[in-house]
Amino acid sequence: MSKPDNLTFLQQRQQLIISAAKNCFSRSGFHGTSMADISRESGLGAGQIYRYFCSKELLVNETIKSIAVSWRVFLATNLPQQTTTKDIIDAESSFWQDWPFQDRCLLLEMYSEASRDASVREMLAHQEQLLVAELDKQFAQKSPGASPQTRTNRIQFLLMLVDGVACRAFGEKKVDQQELKRIDGILSRHLLQ
Repeated sequence: MSKPDNLTFLQQRQQLIISAAKNCFSRSGFHGTSMADISRESGLGAGQIYRYFCSKELLVNETIKSIAVSWRVFLATNLPQQTTTKDIIDAESSFWQDWPFQDRCLLLEMYSEASRDASVREMLAHQEQLLVAELDKQFAQKSPGASPQTRTNRIQFLLMLVDGVACRAFGEKKVDQQELKRIDGILSRHLLQ
């Protein structure tokens, strides 16, 4: 096998394992999933998995990195298109359509892991820095008259809102429409211009 073919095969195999790990982690969490579970899910032997990921910790970290990068790309694509909070708050809206429910579950698991593991916190902080910089560029183009502080406020608010909705994925789905309308009005005047 040539080097490019070998690299492609390596990347495909790693993605297969990460995909299987995501399925397992979304059902049982990072700490409730064994390598045997991932082996069964992927159809690969444990020895084959260890050839690509030398430890479960490394596999967890690579899975978290995959989720965090996807989350950043999703938000960088979707947040600049929103002008109201309604689509963001409604977990069933078109805003969330391209973000699978399984990945929302994994976000919670990922944030939980970050509370225990400094390397995960650093990884997530890096992805957030990239996201904030990208959103700031997009918002500066969209609203050239907005001050840097206004853009920063908008970005931070939207990120808190999105994180809250993602964390609420298992909870109450009903939203008070009057309150939502009031919040939209405030945001339109102060943050979303």
